[in-house]
Amino acid sequence: MRKILTKRLMITLALCLAMLSGQHAFAQISVSGKVTSNDKEALPGVNVLVKGTSQGTTTDANGDYKLIVPSAESVLMFSFVGYLTEEVTVGTQTNVEVMMMPDLVSLQEVVVIGYGTQKKGEVTSAVASVKEREFTAGAMRDASELIKGKVAGLTITNGSGDPSAAPNISLRGVATLQGSAAPLILINGVPGDFNTVSPSDIVSIDVLKDASAAAIYGTRGANGVILITTRSGDKAKAPTLTYSHYSAVSSMARKADFLTASDYQKYSQEFTFRNDFVGEANANGGVTDTDWLGEITRKAYMQSHNLALQGGGANSNYAASVNYIGQDGVFEGSYNKELRISLDLSQYLFNDKLKLSANLLRGAQDIGALGDGSSGSFNPLIYRNALIRNPLLKIQDDDGKWIETDRLQYINPVGMVRETSGVITNNWTRLTSNTTLELVDGWQTNLMLATEIRNNYRGYAETKEHYNSVKGPRRNGFASRGDDQIKTNYLELTSKYSKTFDQHSFTLLAGYSYQYNVNQGGFANNFDFPTNAYSYNNLSAGNAMRLGTARMDSYKNDNTLIGFFGRVNYGFGDRFNVLASVRREGSSKFGQNNKWGTFPAVSAGWTLSNEDFLKASSVVSFLKIRAGYGVTGVIPRDSYLSKPLLTYEGVSVLDDGKWINGLVASSNANPDLRWEKSGEVNIGLDFAILKDKISGSIDVYSKRTKDMLWNYSVPQPPNLYSTTLANVGEMVNKGIEVLVKTTPVKGAAFEWNSNVTFSHNKNELVSLSNDLYKIEGDYINEYGISEPISMASHRLEPGKPLGNFWGLKSVDITDDGMWVIELPDGTRQTMTSNSMATDKNSQVLGNGIPKYRAGWINTMRYKNFDLSVVLSGAFGYQIMNQQRMFYENPNINYNVLSSAMDNVYGKRRLGYLNQAFVSYYIENGDYVKVENATLGYNVDVSKVKFMRGLRVYVSGSNLATITGYKGIDPEIPRNDIRMQGIDNRDKFPTVRTYTIGVNVNF
Repeated sequence: MRKILTKRLMITLALCLAMLSGQHAFAQISVSGKVTSNDKEALPGVNVLVKGTSQGTTTDANGDYKLIVPSAESVLMFSFVGYLTEEVTVGTQTNVEVMMMPDLVSLQEVVVIGYGTQKKGEVTSAVASVKEREFTAGAMRDASELIKGKVAGLTITNGSGDPSAAPNISLRGVATLQGSAAPLILINGVPGDFNTVSPSDIVSIDVLKDASAAAIYGTRGANGVILITTRSGDKAKAPTLTYSHYSAVSSMARKADFLTASDYQKYSQEFTFRNDFVGEANANGGVTDTDWLGEITRKAYMQSHNLALQGGGANSNYAASVNYIGQDGVFEGSYNKELRISLDLSQYLFNDKLKLSANLLRGAQDIGALGDGSSGSFNPLIYRNALIRNPLLKIQDDDGKWIETDRLQYINPVGMVRETSGVITNNWTRLTSNTTLELVDGWQTNLMLATEIRNNYRGYAETKEHYNSVKGPRRNGFASRGDDQIKTNYLELTSKYSKTFDQHSFTLLAGYSYQYNVNQGGFANNFDFPTNAYSYNNLSAGNAMRLGTARMDSYKNDNTLIGFFGRVNYGFGDRFNVLASVRREGSSKFGQNNKWGTFPAVSAGWTLSNEDFLKASSVVSFLKIRAGYGVTGVIPRDSYLSKPLLTYEGVSVLDDGKWINGLVASSNANPDLRWEKSGEVNIGLDFAILKDKISGSIDVYSKRTKDMLWNYSVPQPPNLYSTTLANVGEMVNKGIEVLVKTTPVKGAAFEWNSNVTFSHNKNELVSLSNDLYKIEGDYINEYGISEPISMASHRLEPGKPLGNFWGLKSVDITDDGMWVIELPDGTRQTMTSNSMATDKNSQVLGNGIPKYRAGWINTMRYKNFDLSVVLSGAFGYQIMNQQRMFYENPNINYNVLSSAMDNVYGKRRLGYLNQAFVSYYIENGDYVKVENATLGYNVDVSKVKFMRGLRVYVSGSNLATITGYKGIDPEIPRNDIRMQGIDNRDKFPTVRTYTIGVNVNF
């Protein structure tokens, strides 16, 4: 009986399931149609998605699509780059035709500003926004390369092929002498850098360029603010899984041309070299042919994998990603490996009145270290010696030992690489929570709590066979370890109320912010080890610690930053917009009399295109003028600078049989130490004409920075220390920025978009002294040239711009090859020694800061193919070519550049015996560079049910440079803001990279 009941029950269940299945099959509807533009041209590649699901397809080359939808209640979403998203309910339709409207100017597009967002058409300040669809593709070292050349006024320079090198970033020039010139970077509202998150996780980067936009960040906003927004998922959206991968290969873009073994032997027939390389080679096993640079370099390979999941339910959304990058450097032993994990969760409660969000970022980075301490993955001495070493010399002797000689600063680079081991490990963890309450429509209060911990560990070791063990300091093995930790706690409470009535709209914002930083770390080294086996993992085994010649150090400091701020936005009739803000900020870094500062801002905009006299225009579709003023501040890098500090050093005293360490002053007190303040005026114009085929913006600005910090000499006594840090200097930056976006061609199968950015900045140092603090001569000489030259390279002088080269002006050489110097009074004198390089004989030789920068981005689409080309350029500046300065002299004791054998000023080879800095080595640095070119193809996956999109691409970076500069690359690192334009002789050469990649959406 039981068997019969069971059988009947199974038959009944099967029939029910069949009926349900039949009903489901019956409910499904086949929908097809065509998607066109407002010009009635077919649009291929449009994403067609059933809302709330991952079910979808794309239109073909003719704009046609076909899709099975679950029911008549299904909603189709049509989305395409450059067009507004359309939604259509299926209902009883089986043929759904859609016309998509262009979104070129995107006046409704949301732009991220400080502590909120605005519609693009309502922005009254100088704000640039770059969305994900506009990012540069290819092998990205960090997020800065996504927008390089795409924001007018934002300067991003790499100038190094080091896989772990960070870019140099500045916005609208340099406005400080001792502070940082880098903009504040916020990732979802929390400070970070371009390497904090994976480029694949970013959906937009917004740049607040002028003070009226950045003043709400007070002291942190003087150099502009970069706001990075990452993925967070969407409510009521089915899960989507995305995988992206690329593999890349890099090699040196250009190599310095030094004499090879055959070159040297050829020139030796008619020139007597001082270095006697032939004799040196014969004394060490005989003449050979060694490519020293080739022995320590390689092709560098790189790979990246990114897996991202996002979606949401009715009351929640989520996003998660894992990213891995493994990159080798072109030098043996250099590499960079990074793993980043991010998780973003949001939960909505009480009918969306309460939103709880949490975000976790975790990153780990391993860098191969060939140098001691925090010098990074690159030891410049290895590269230098690979260039200047005798190409006729063997690498090892017959016993396998590295060949070393007694020549000064002359080390076997292969031995340095092979006998060195080291690693730099960086870890960062950031946890952020947001609690958002909206009890009343339009009134939103948010509490953000965040904590971030960054740890840095460094280990470095040299074997007992290293040069420093067998020659030089003869350390018999060396090792060091170091660590740093930065912990920051953040709290921000904001309350915002928005209201619209009739033609009026306004938003009120009030907030409080708190930031507490603790920095600590230590360092120790030792040498004279009994074995190589310990590496840097047993420092106590070295004998130097017992003898008291090892080093040990540690530190800890903290600082607090507190701010109260408010802002009001007002709009009238889509024509007039006003924004006003103020921030009151206090910092523990400043003196007792100036702990607090006030930073106001105001800006306004008038949309002329919405006035009656322009509404009917067939030419102008959008026209808006903007004007703003704001005050921002620059904060010192270090803590306790306003306090009198003492340190234990100098002579120790024997007192009652005990040694007492000497105590000396290390800084004077300055209770009046305060902010460097920058007041900036910005006037802008936004426009779009010819049905938005041409659009863009123009901004003109003037920024005056007062109370700049500098260390001034003071008398002792009454002062305990010889210098005092004080607010005295003044500087001005003026400039213009232009952005033009065009669509020269737009058809059904082919579309071409072309964007141009242009910027010009003029800098002037107004003053360095006042009645209380003065600089002798009212100028500062900076020394950016190392030994054996050791001459001044730059001068800071009131009335002149930063970046001026200062030195001897060469105009000719004598018959015996000596430099002929033109003095400031126009007379000429033969240079017989480097002692001639005095201030009396020196003059300005050029400027190392580009006056003009430009970018040109072209994006083309033909059916399923797309091509983008990014060009950038810098103009109106000079470069100090230090490789030529040091090695374009045939009379030195090392290997030289091939150009050292050329005639100087068309007369003869240089006869001057010493290396020296003269204007002959200052070159024009103008260049145009093909930063990136990417060719992609979107594969038709409409017949693959589990796949929404598939794109494959090939890309190249740093493909070509058009320049008259003789060095390896006119794009140079700019690490020192006071000594701009130096192309260091030891810099890591830039690389050219080729990439193949794939993006898959499931």
